Amino acid sequence: MKQYQLVIIGGGASGLASAVQAQSMGLHEIAILEKLPRIGKKILATGNGHCNLSHENITSDDYYGSIPTKTLQNILSDFGTAEEFFQMMGLYTRTDSAGRIYPYSMTANAVLDAFRLTLEQTQTEIFCNQNVTRLYKKGSLWHILTDEMEFLSKNVIFSAGGHASPKLGTDGTAWKLLESLNISISTPKPILCPLVSDKKQLHSLKGIRIKGNVSLYDKSKLLRTESGEIQFNENNLSGICVFNLSHLVDTGRIQNFSLSIDCIPEDTAENTLDRLYLMQSVRNQADCENMLSGLLVKPMARHILKVCGIRADCPCSMLTDKQLQKISDVIHHVEFPVMNTGTFEQAQSTAGGVKGSALDEHLQVKKNSGLYVIGEAVDIHADCGGYHLHWCWASATRAVKNIVI
Repeated sequence: MKQYQLVIIGGGASGLASAVQAQSMGLHEIAILEKLPRIGKKILATGNGHCNLSHENITSDDYYGSIPTKTLQNILSDFGTAEEFFQMMGLYTRTDSAGRIYPYSMTANAVLDAFRLTLEQTQTEIFCNQNVTRLYKKGSLWHILTDEMEFLSKNVIFSAGGHASPKLGTDGTAWKLLESLNISISTPKPILCPLVSDKKQLHSLKGIRIKGNVSLYDKSKLLRTESGEIQFNENNLSGICVFNLSHLVDTGRIQNFSLSIDCIPEDTAENTLDRLYLMQSVRNQADCENMLSGLLVKPMARHILKVCGIRADCPCSMLTDKQLQKISDVIHHVEFPVMNTGTFEQAQSTAGGVKGSALDEHLQVKKNSGLYVIGEAVDIHADCGGYHLHWCWASATRAVKNIVI
């Protein structure tokens, strides 16, 4: 049994950021407890191995959840920029045309190396293969028990992540420690994940990718439209634009939700109709499928014709004005029912976590002084693009500053 100035539960992004900031601000007796054989495993998988660290010009408007807006604004502004944070560790960054910030080498390994090399120069102790089984406070000290050891500290940072990507260590089991302290938690759900749809409708589209707009509807109400590459899979639709809609789906009312895809978003329906008339006249000897191949990939062309009730092998010269109008309309509104969201295994992040009402402005649990909750364990989430990792760095910084002060 040993006493530390700070014990960090979880050696992922927010936990490692906490240790680096704590050391830089003068804390020296720090312990990181990680249940996996090594720290930072999930960092290596982010951004398809490139690790999208942050995004330009992040504000509180980029986040959803129950953290009060003023608190969120203060946390983000108090942190500063990811570029400055990583330059402090000798890691330089680059920004792409969409505003996404990456390590200059474009490799997630460089990010983990920055943390590892920085912590190797400090007195931070890292304990891997440590599953925390109990957390309680006695007097002024927190007792953190694992299967093998016991740690004592006045301050504890809970940075064990959410439920997404359980194979990378974030399976949500650590939340039981918070539940045992009667801390209010919003029910977790997978987000930034595929949306499950009708397998029969997707069968002929499996494997194709198109660029377009995808809109999410709650009955007839348009909730949001996203643009980008849409991927059609065996039983779901995916792609960043679909992922960004997933948090808006209420699975308790799943029958109300649907997706509408605009295959040619740069065109109006009227312009598309003009194109169809031209294609019909130019390819008057072709069938309908081949007529549309000048505008759409063939699997999507066949699907649209089927929705319109038109045979793919029908001579395009036989199409009526009404049928051409129907094809034009469907091209801009290809509908798919939403039957479920993807699983936590398929999700990049978690919605839900410790409620904002349970935390003070420093992310300290109001009724449990000395206990801080940061990163994905907090009820806060965002779109793809580096926002979640930025929250990890910023929330870690806010908690550590309050501990040091």
